[in-house]
Amino acid sequence: LYIPEMLELSYYKGLSCYLLGKPEESIAAYKKGLELRSEDASMDLVSNVYNLLGDTYHELNMNKECMQAYDSALVYNPSNIAVLNNYAYYLSMEGKNLKKAYNMSRKTIEAEPNNSTYLDTFGWILFLQRKPDQAKPYFKQAMLYGGKDSPVILDHYAEVLYALKEYDMAFVYWNLARQKNAGDIPDLDERIEARKKAINR
Repeated sequence: LYIPEMLELSYYKGLSCYLLGKPEESIAAYKKGLELRSEDASMDLVSNVYNLLGDTYHELNMNKECMQAYDSALVYNPSNIAVLNNYAYYLSMEGKNLKKAYNMSRKTIEAEPNNSTYLDTFGWILFLQRKPDQAKPYFKQAMLYGGKDSPVILDHYAEVLYALKEYDMAFVYWNLARQKNAGDIPDLDERIEARKKAINR
């Protein structure tokens, strides 16, 4: 008879609570599992639980706790691609530690060069580092591998093109983003209109 260890049970309980819209209960389950895990618990499982813990903290805008959880996840598995991507992206959203974000994000695209989400994160970090010319090829690659289905990726690519003064193409992608947007980007319409006014002055 196979009996899952405490951490595995907590993983599924925490995930279920999260999906049911109960993030606080999710956090409690993950923390209990980590506290009571057996000594021979899988390193990958420990890393993944810390990853989910970090994701849930971020959902609650508990950014300090989120980063601490991601740091712990990487202790147990430095190559956890999901952690590296989310950690890098959230750092970029805060506009700080961009060098750290760059180094983590680079590992994700080396591991999965055709993942549009990872390409978006890396390209966006380059953009924030004021390197839109270097960012553009990664967004072009992202467009080939599902990026056109994401309003966020389309919006990011449009920002890159706008920075490069490729205005016509920027608004092509912004219009696509607008069509796909379903509340993902609350200020999208307002920002597009502001960009139009800026170049028509």
